[in-house]
Amino acid sequence: MPEALTDGHYKREQDASDPDEGVAELMKGQVQAPTSVFGAYLPANTDKPGSHILTVTGVYGTVLSPVTARDELLQILDSRWEEHSTVVGPRLITPTQSAEPLQCRVSEKTATGSDSAYLETSCAWADASSVVEVVQSMGLDVRPEEADLDAFASTVAAIRGEVRRS
Repeated sequence: MPEALTDGHYKREQDASDPDEGVAELMKGQVQAPTSVFGAYLPANTDKPGSHILTVTGVYGTVLSPVTARDELLQILDSRWEEHSTVVGPRLITPTQSAEPLQCRVSEKTATGSDSAYLETSCAWADASSVVEVVQSMGLDVRPEEADLDAFASTVAAIRGEVRRS
């Protein structure tokens, strides 16, 4: 995973968890020779309001059916939460600088043992060699319908290019 994303706007958190190899194991039906990847990225400018942590989670290998693999990865990642619901989307978005679509949504999630839910924006892609979800937490003062999925998709398209080059 790259050390920085979106021209240095996000820096990799060195203390983040290692990739969960269990995800690769669960994806074996969709990805040959799967390897898990994970990166957590903090905003480089912490003074900028509205900047939240980004996580990049996925598997690379030989993807047998990209759409099916993407859907399966999202189900696996969603199942880690006590409660999960998609509150906006999912929408297929093809950013102007890209020819490849992303599946984007806003989700409400509750962790096991927690009473409070939080919102996150996410976009996922899958191609012949990778299946990945990029997630960004949303501020507590933002309503789900206010999320700009098109803008986030443009950011994720740039991240996709950076991840592929790494």
